[in-house]
Amino acid sequence: MAAAFRRPKSPSWTTACEIIHDNSAFRLRDFGARASLSAHPVLVVPPEVNQSYIVDFAPGQSLVGVLREAGFSRVAALEWLSATSETRERDIDDSIQAIIDCIDILGGRVNLIGLCQGGWESAVAAALAPERVCSLTLVAAPIDFHAGLGSIKMLSSAIPMSVYRAMVDMGDGVMRGDLISAGFDSLVPFERYFLKFLSLFNHLDDQAWMNRFEKTADWYHSPKDLPGPLYLRSVKELFKENRLIHKRMHVLGQSVDLERIVCPLALVAGRKDHITPAPQVWAAQRAMGSSDVFRLETPGGHIGSFMGRQELAEYWPDIIGWLLDRDVPPATPRKRQIESGEIS
Repeated sequence: MAAAFRRPKSPSWTTACEIIHDNSAFRLRDFGARASLSAHPVLVVPPEVNQSYIVDFAPGQSLVGVLREAGFSRVAALEWLSATSETRERDIDDSIQAIIDCIDILGGRVNLIGLCQGGWESAVAAALAPERVCSLTLVAAPIDFHAGLGSIKMLSSAIPMSVYRAMVDMGDGVMRGDLISAGFDSLVPFERYFLKFLSLFNHLDDQAWMNRFEKTADWYHSPKDLPGPLYLRSVKELFKENRLIHKRMHVLGQSVDLERIVCPLALVAGRKDHITPAPQVWAAQRAMGSSDVFRLETPGGHIGSFMGRQELAEYWPDIIGWLLDRDVPPATPRKRQIESGEIS
């Protein structure tokens, strides 16, 4: 059973990329492109709560790899760094500004894909700067935090803010990653503390399965600390008070109005997602001003919706095709001539 208790390996990305922006809070990774079937690049925004390389987890489990192969003009991903004494005062405003800054680095207009926490952050960025977003894709991303029967919804309503503040104080101004992981484990204790070990025992002779198990465990148990103000404000304003859906959230000195989002909107939810149930994602359709909306439910759970092998192979081609159809690059001069009949 040593595999269940081994020390996590250092985070590792799978696809070759270039870091084109780097500071104490985040990096921007550029994965390039295989073709240029879209007019604008795609920017993937992972959740801040875990290690960002989940978007490029392994061969066959890389969202950025699938996007790159599909032919977007450029594929980039934001990498959130663990909070330090230097960055522990960061707030939601800083995260939204980081997303906007990355869009500007990529040329000022992108197809924005937000995952989980990165999804509601992307929605806020799109509402504040709609001219910068060609399309918005939200995956396992809560917009109405009180919809459905999500376990985090019930847990956050039961725990007073004083407890959350005490945990941040214990971390000297940051919310420690090991406490966050323990909190997620407590949402499904039977699965995490019994079924996981039973499944491990049943696959001891399956080396391929063991390798996948160890890599997933490395990602899940790699500590990723969050800035205290960002964490506490998210709990209070979103999970407890549900301000985003009710137009009572203010970011970067502006009121966040989701109706300002009118670009093509793709919504993706996992059928087995106990963290962000589908109704929390579907709420975006009624809250936003988009008239062109694509909805898709995958068979898996929370992170499986954007990194599961089946999801990436069988479901993401439909999402990507829909996005590419809405961001077609201008025709080349020769192609325009052929289409107009000037060249036969």
